[in-house]
Amino acid sequence: MGKLQPRFKVSAALRIDPLLNDYSSTYLKLQQWGYDVDETLNDKSLLEIQRFISEWIDKMKALYVAVSLPNSFVFPDESVRSQLISKAIVPVCKEKNIPFSMMIGVKRGVNPALKSAGDGIGKANIDSVEKICKMYPQNKFLVTMLSRENQHELTVNARKFRNLMVFGCWWFLNNPSLIEEITKMRFELLGLSVIPQHSDARILDQLVYKWDHSREIITNVLTKKYEDLIKADWDIHRVDIERDISKLFGGNFWIFLKKELQ
Repeated sequence: MGKLQPRFKVSAALRIDPLLNDYSSTYLKLQQWGYDVDETLNDKSLLEIQRFISEWIDKMKALYVAVSLPNSFVFPDESVRSQLISKAIVPVCKEKNIPFSMMIGVKRGVNPALKSAGDGIGKANIDSVEKICKMYPQNKFLVTMLSRENQHELTVNARKFRNLMVFGCWWFLNNPSLIEEITKMRFELLGLSVIPQHSDARILDQLVYKWDHSREIITNVLTKKYEDLIKADWDIHRVDIERDISKLFGGNFWIFLKKELQ
């Protein structure tokens, strides 16, 4: 096995999908692993769940905590998921100064006959993103949404909340025509304050073609924007282009990761 290059991060994200989406089963696993939790989210259980998350962030040296959420996701409400977010995830992420990443919009089991390939998409309620950013201004949130219909609202929200970073063209949006459309819209509304694509794929070889077409599309969109600036008598230099590319392909993520929110 070859030596891992420093630019690649191992276990960069702590995924907590079973915890938030299936707590009624997951709490039994937590008990087996030595965490004193109950099926009901009493104060003791919440403290133990905080301990679980904190310990695994440290063990993995996780850069952020991440979850895939259904299009029906609502926050806040009386659900176990909302309680876990507000009383466990948010406090630990604030303490560690790391983002909570939400990938919102999957509709599980649209066609059960296809098993793991049978998931679909649905338009989600952007109000939940607005509320969580507003309620916890000292927490950082990375958000991507799966439905094309959510993209404009999400991007506008990123203009309003400095603790929100929009990222990637996820799953069913990983198509060249949609990547181009979404990238143009994000650049027009957010400038360079966005992560246009991300290295996330359930099947690893998908990353190869994902980055091949994404780099080409982002290059074309940037080129058109530079042409517009030149037509407006703006001087564009090599150092400007290098700075912009550096921000879009990694820099924005690290800046957001290190940001201190007051």
